[in-house]
Amino acid sequence: MIFAVTSMANLVVCFSINSLNLALPTLTKEFGVSQNSISWLALVYSLIPCCTLLIFGRTAELYGYKRQFKIGFLFFGAVCIAAPLLSVNLGALIFFRCLQGIGYSIMISITQAIVSRTFDSNKRGKALGINSVFISIGMAAGPTIGGFLLTHFSWHAIFYFNVPFCILGFIATCIVMPDDKKEVSESKGMDWLGAILFSMSIGAISVGLNFSIKWGWKSVPFLGCVFFSVLVLYIFIMREKRTELPLMPLKLFKNKMFSMANIVCMLSYLVQQLITYLVPFYLVDILLLPSDQSGLIMLASPIMMMVMSPLGGSMCDKYGTRLPSGIGLIFICGGCLFMSLLKSSSNYTMVIFTLIAMGIGNGLSVSSINAAILNSAPRKHAGVASGMLATMRNFGQTLGVASSSVILTSRQLVYSKNKSLSAKDIYLFAQRDTYYFGIFILIVALAFVFLLPRTITEGKLAMKN
Repeated sequence: MIFAVTSMANLVVCFSINSLNLALPTLTKEFGVSQNSISWLALVYSLIPCCTLLIFGRTAELYGYKRQFKIGFLFFGAVCIAAPLLSVNLGALIFFRCLQGIGYSIMISITQAIVSRTFDSNKRGKALGINSVFISIGMAAGPTIGGFLLTHFSWHAIFYFNVPFCILGFIATCIVMPDDKKEVSESKGMDWLGAILFSMSIGAISVGLNFSIKWGWKSVPFLGCVFFSVLVLYIFIMREKRTELPLMPLKLFKNKMFSMANIVCMLSYLVQQLITYLVPFYLVDILLLPSDQSGLIMLASPIMMMVMSPLGGSMCDKYGTRLPSGIGLIFICGGCLFMSLLKSSSNYTMVIFTLIAMGIGNGLSVSSINAAILNSAPRKHAGVASGMLATMRNFGQTLGVASSSVILTSRQLVYSKNKSLSAKDIYLFAQRDTYYFGIFILIVALAFVFLLPRTITEGKLAMKN
């Protein structure tokens, strides 16, 4: 029954990721603004969670998971009602989109933790895999249902669509979730300075990556963001070592399983987002398929991920993290290799076949890696572990968009010097090189997977030393 709560949270926040992106051209005309200005609606919804997921993971430990989930549903629902009613200009809509990002963090920072706390370790992997199914449903529903609402109603309907699910989620939380007031942390202190420092560090690097195409990798603004992020992160780590009530207990990273699984999580989501970014361009610009047909083809991956996620979690429960995550990453690696070989004469059924393979890989790897992260953290720090997992996911997705955009653009410039190549050939060669980069990242991730401890107990030994 706990999935009645987490499924509603995953549905509304994941639906809101992609659904509003379809309305950006419409909003550009309605508000009379530039494409660069309207892009902030997509940017802030990913930027705000990057800065706040870890913070809300900690607040759940301090004040209770049930209480935070109820607040999250009410807050997100209220924002979805207010946004279309009060957004008289783009600035107001961006403000409400920021509030949506906060609502995203309040709930998603602890969905994995709630599942982890509810199920025993021998069933946790399968439970987390089932939870991943609802994330896939939300992601798949974004472009499909969002497109229908935008076509037959208006962009307002995209916000209103979430409201009934927020109400149902609040009711389910009140009825299904057990009261956890007795389990909250005895220490009521919140390291607000550490929270600010962490948000500044993650925010700076996220902004730099999102604007890396416009600014350039060697530009002063981009390098300034990187330098500022690293400096503030160093100050944050020094503070966390000295404070009695840290935002992030650094001893968690002494656990080899926890630290390495978080790295694998970030790298795998980087490649997932790289693929999600590239495939639509190939379908629309190279194969010349209409947008609606391309959207249906893109559903192949999340649908297969829905099918395979519970299996990946079950395999993790029986055989440990290495086997399902390793097999999953190999499937994705093979998919990237196949995509790099596609030509302008290739059939779209080949793309569907490849996306199915990638969906299998994602389903097997994501649930097992999530289980490894949450199993390796003590129960009292489940909120922080869940927040860290979500932060790595968002950061990896940000890296995926930035790196694929930069590599694709820069390699097109290189191949354009060859006058014998057509525009499509130039793009396909650049796309091939971008997938090669994805394969390299997956190989690195695989190396980390096979360095993981065989068991959770083995991974925890370092924490005692």
